[in-house]
Amino acid sequence: MDGKQPDVEAALLEILVDRPDSVVALGLAARKLVRKLATGCSEFVGETHCVLNLFSFTGKHGQAFIHIATYTKHANMGFNHGVDLQDPQGLLEGTGKRIRHVRLTSKSQLRSKALGELISNAVSLARQTAEKNEGIQPSRIGIRPRRRK
Repeated sequence: MDGKQPDVEAALLEILVDRPDSVVALGLAARKLVRKLATGCSEFVGETHCVLNLFSFTGKHGQAFIHIATYTKHANMGFNHGVDLQDPQGLLEGTGKRIRHVRLTSKSQLRSKALGELISNAVSLARQTAEKNEGIQPSRIGIRPRRRK
């Protein structure tokens, strides 16, 4: 191994080839925003019924704090501990035990102050939790696309 990090965006473009351009652009813009606001986090890409980007400070998938789910017709930004976040603008949707999400509709939505604050709060909570438990681990990238038949 040469120590180079994989090109996540190139891998995503390859995996997302069957999605509409507008959905791909939204998913990539959301990823860029999370990477900007969560410097030093690890990122993992996988494919199930959607293409999933997981972001974690511990390097563990199960301890992700935000995920971006890119489906065939839309994209969501999921907050893995969404029930613990203040959401004065009421952006979060869902009724699960822990996770809440924001359905992404436009790039301008990604520039909103309310969404930026929600992401920043999730990042802050994730950093505190990681530091308290196992410590923040060095950033790494993992890509595991589904094998196509």
